[in-house]
Amino acid sequence: MSGAAPMRIGAHLPVGRGLAWTVRRARRLRLDCLQLFVRNPRGWRARAYADREMDEFRSRCASAGIASVIVHSCYLVNLASPDEELRARSLEAVADDAVRAARLGGSAVVFHMGHHMGAGVRAGIRTLARSLSSLVKGLPEGVDLLVENAAGRGTEMGGEWEHFAALFDLLDGDPRVGVCFDTCHAHAAGYRLDGARWVSRSLAGFKRTVGVPPRLVHLNDCAAPAGAHKDLHQHIGLGTIGEAGFRALLRRRELRGLCGILETPMTRPRDDLRNVRRVRSLMAPAASP
Repeated sequence: MSGAAPMRIGAHLPVGRGLAWTVRRARRLRLDCLQLFVRNPRGWRARAYADREMDEFRSRCASAGIASVIVHSCYLVNLASPDEELRARSLEAVADDAVRAARLGGSAVVFHMGHHMGAGVRAGIRTLARSLSSLVKGLPEGVDLLVENAAGRGTEMGGEWEHFAALFDLLDGDPRVGVCFDTCHAHAAGYRLDGARWVSRSLAGFKRTVGVPPRLVHLNDCAAPAGAHKDLHQHIGLGTIGEAGFRALLRRRELRGLCGILETPMTRPRDDLRNVRRVRSLMAPAASP
């Protein structure tokens, strides 16, 4: 590939064995970037890290050549909620995640757009915009907020590109808020990615509607049919996006230089290694005859 550098490949790694183990695993996988949770992904409780542990993590990442660290906020976060108590707790969690990201040398906090919980999409997006405007004021230097697209189930927002267009209109183009493009979620929402033609069409629609390029890519195959609105991650090449879809996606010019984070299932010990290798093989240029 010519021009800009190719996509940088990373993975979401566990932290249960400690941050030092996480970096060692990233090094073994030869990752360019990584993503992690700093709190219980399905709860509000944040992990306790000593300053020394976080400093060592930053140093080890630099030594391992890890160019970017992303913090994924917990799944309970709903910055679009009409429930003021839930929204306040979500604001507190994301703000704390941003501070922790800065201490770890991270560049962004990613979270789902959220659920309008019956208030309607327009009301939900207005509430989300207010939440993000509030958070941006206290963001640590060098840490951005990335809103992830969704499969579009029930009252879940982010399953349509128009939701992002409306959000960014309300934010008046704030440069510290961007988009995380999840391949499984996009495909499940009906933006097909199972082949070069569909990848081109879906990315063109994203650019035309949203008006800004993605800042981060979540690389996940999809176990459900396109348009099924089911958030079912699958190993790369084994889902309904398939190898042809990822081969086309990974070589797209507008995605070069971005971090592509694998969030594929971990059902066997070496699944992360298999997916990293498969992605790298699909990125490689075709051999000359």
